[in-house]
Parts: sequence; C-alpha cells; structure tokens
Amino acid sequence: MGSQPLGLRPKSSRPVEWISATPDDAAHDVTDRQSANRSFASGIFVRATDGIETTNRPEEAVLQPGVCILLLLEGALDGAVDGSSFSMSARRGAVGRLWASTHPVPLRRTAGRGRYTRHLLVTVPLSWFEDRTQGAGSGGVPAEFSTFLRVHLAAKEWEPSAAAIRFAEDMLERSRDESILAQIAAERDTLGLMHDALSGFRSAESRPVPRHMRSRDLVRAQTAREMILRNLDGGLHLPEIARRTGMSVSTLQRVFRDCYGQTVMEFARVRRLEVARDQLERDGLSVGEAAGRAGYSSPANFATAFHREFGYPPSQVKERARRAALAELEAE
Repeated sequence: MGSQPLGLRPKSSRPVEWISATPDDAAHDVTDRQSANRSFASGIFVRATDGIETTNRPEEAVLQPGVCILLLLEGALDGAVDGSSFSMSARRGAVGRLWASTHPVPLRRTAGRGRYTRHLLVTVPLSWFEDRTQGAGSGGVPAEFSTFLRVHLAAKEWEPSAAAIRFAEDMLERSRDESILAQIAAERDTLGLMHDALSGFRSAESRPVPRHMRSRDLVRAQTAREMILRNLDGGLHLPEIARRTGMSVSTLQRVFRDCYGQTVMEFARVRRLEVARDQLERDGLSVGEAAGRAGYSSPANFATAFHREFGYPPSQVKERARRAALAELEAE
C-alpha cells in the first residue's frame, strides 16, 4: 500500500486498486520489507511482498474483472475475496490459489504484527484473455477454464512447480529494479508463472506428451484413461486397470502421471467431482444425491472435496450459474 507502480507505462485502470484505511496510510506499508507494484502495458499487474508485518491493520484492494493468481512462498496468508474467506500456509512448501471475478470485488488481507510473509499477487484483466482468444474457436480455450472465467468468484488451488517458484523468486529479487531489462525480464517471468498456474485447466487431450514417453506407453495410458471415464461409478479398481492395460500398478501410475500430470486416482476423483458439478447445475440433483453418485458415503465429505477442488461449496452451484447467466446477459 502506497508504493508506486514500476510498470512500462502508467495505466488509468489497473486490475487491482489498493485502498488506504486513512489518507496517511498511503505513505506507509504494513510490512517492514521491500514491496513494489509492477504493471505492464498488457494490463497485467503484479504486487510483490517480502518481509515482516509491522501492524495489525488489514490490507485492502478492489479486484477488477479477470483472474487473480496468488503464490505464497513463505509464511501464511488469511483474508477474504468479496466476503469469501481463505487461509493459506507455506509451512510445507509454496502454495498457490486462483480466483476469477466477473465484476469488481473487494480483496481483504488480514495482518498480524510480527508475522513474516513472502508472496506474489498477479492480476490479469478479463480483456487480456478476450484479446488472445478471439478467433481461436472452441478449441482455443479448455472448457474448464472457459467455465472458470464465467463463474464469479470461482476458485482453484494450484501447486506451483519448481519453475514457477523460480519465476517468483526472480521477480521478488528484481522488484525495485526499474531498468528496461528488469521490466522485460519481469514480464517474461510473470507470463511463465501464469502459464504454470493455468496449465491445470488444460484438457487431457491437449496436454503435450513428454518426449521420453514411448508410443506403447502413450497408447496404454490413453487406454487406461478411457477405461476410467467409462467406469466413473467406481466399478473398476487400480489393479484391474493395470491388468487390462498389461502393466503393473506401479508402472501404470508412472506412465499415467507422465502422460496426464495426475495419478490415476486423482484423475478419477476430479472427473467424478466435475460430473457431480454438472449434475447439480443441469439436472437439479440435491447435494446428497450428487455425493452418492460421485462415490462419497457422506455428503459432508463430498462438500469438503468439492470446495477444495472448485473453491466454493456444492450448495452454491445453482446460484453461481444464475449469476454467470445474468453477467453474460448484462455484457450483451
């Protein structure tokens, strides 16, 4: 709060506008650290934070329509996006989270005197995605990401790769370097971090095949995937999939993860939750009915898994779909 943008050019409207609690707060920050904002001509905005918090005063902002990417490298973060609370801890390593918004919403981060935090907040305006997907057709944007952009306050957890962490560390290191080379490097690193964060939305069919993967293993992984999709009711177990594809369980897990970036069980779990979400929205199922169809014996366990995957509880599916439809009508 109060630090000046270090972007390529000043912009009249950024994806995030920071708010001061009082007029005097504009000259002070909430942490004893190097803190800087950086905005790019493309509309992308980055806020770098590294240090010990010196006050209990919360930090507030207004997020404009688009995607917000938060990468926590060290420490802990607590807050709320439009009243929806979140809590993150990097005790076991770097963690990430994404939000989508279809209209301006408040972001509030709670503070704790003496608490250390090291994180990056990247905001990407909705127009950035629209400009790059025009004329791309339905194949240009994964269906899951297209849905994510349309649902207000959709949220998704993200496990940063080693490359994403390196991008973030480099950006923090250069956060106060205003040279043109530093700005170019910062934009490059920001795009790399965005690529890592959004790659989780990539459909399985569009995922690039690792160069080291043999054709035989690729075919077996694809066969296993089709078997899983045809048996999402849980009637097919890991040893049976391995036997039918001519692999041991350990080889199946390795080959499948190389091809699709997920374990067999993680792939099946996420697909069941996606089907359940569609059934809640389209077929009018109750949460209990959707939980049973997804293989959960307890609606509470289903609700927990659903919220962890999509960032909102299953009870809000219909309301979010209604809001998204209204937002689309207003945009026309």
